[in-house]
Amino acid sequence: MVDHPWTPFHDVIVMFLSDILNRPDTFMPLILLLMVLVINIYTGPLTMLSNFKWYPFNLLKKFIVWCDLKLNRDNRSPLDRLIRGGITSIIVLLLSGLLGYIITLLSQSIPLAWTFEVVLLLILIDQSSIYKKILNIYKSLKKNSLSSARQGIADLTTETPDKMDSFSIARTAIEILATSLITRLLAPVFWYVLFGAIGIIIYHSITVVNIKIGRNTARYKDFGFITKHLNAALLFLPCLLTGQLIVIASLFVPRAAPIKSYKNMIKYTDKYHEFNLGLAISTFAGALDITLGGPKVSSKKTKKEPWIGDGTAKATFSDIRRGLFLFATVCLINGLLIATIILIK
Repeated sequence: MVDHPWTPFHDVIVMFLSDILNRPDTFMPLILLLMVLVINIYTGPLTMLSNFKWYPFNLLKKFIVWCDLKLNRDNRSPLDRLIRGGITSIIVLLLSGLLGYIITLLSQSIPLAWTFEVVLLLILIDQSSIYKKILNIYKSLKKNSLSSARQGIADLTTETPDKMDSFSIARTAIEILATSLITRLLAPVFWYVLFGAIGIIIYHSITVVNIKIGRNTARYKDFGFITKHLNAALLFLPCLLTGQLIVIASLFVPRAAPIKSYKNMIKYTDKYHEFNLGLAISTFAGALDITLGGPKVSSKKTKKEPWIGDGTAKATFSDIRRGLFLFATVCLINGLLIATIILIK
């Protein structure tokens, strides 16, 4: 059932958590990660701290705004802007790495300080909030409530909801599911597995900076050039992993097409304006045998995007249902991979 697609692996978690509870001074990052992934299914990301003034990523946003005003002035040359934007990115990298190092050091040296790392992971990893929002859109379309579906998609896209029919809403919802697998789950998990708190904080910080100044506009074309490419570099390896996991997950989804999913990944990824996100979208489109992408209508203009896939473009609520199943299956495989790494260690 779509409403309950998760297959929690509590037995695996309990086995490892017993070691933590018996030895509270022990620091085991991958076990903490697995625990957070299970908690996240039910609670979603921890967002309450983002309302505090001294929340680190709120301070980062203010720092980026200050750098934009002081270093990205209209009278500076393109090269000057590029250099100053690069310096901004380097400062963010160093500060993020320092914060991650401090958290790691505390977690490894002070009893029960690993709880701070758990909070960090609960803030920066999200595998359920988008799922739940798309699930509500699915329910609305299933009930033929187009107005409710438009209201649900409004906060998730830059398109104008009033100009979207049920097909475009379904396509957009599936695209959001596909891209969020990379940006909200697998990329932060990937860098945490490799480098711990340092890796996940650097990834999230560069993502925040990229959202602020990585846009391809006249003002940010040069100033955000290095940040934009640094963000793409941080997404590259996780996106390759995501593509493989989607293909594998499609083996377990009813009426999915794993072979077509793989072929789409090869054929259509580079046709999307952003390679990393295009890989997830093309693989999802192939698995569900639909076509995604296409023109995006905003309040100001219509942005021409290529069509991704060679299936039907008339996606329906049933395609969203299969997309949700595929999303949840990838999340489960991700958790099982982490549990396998723990067992091997």
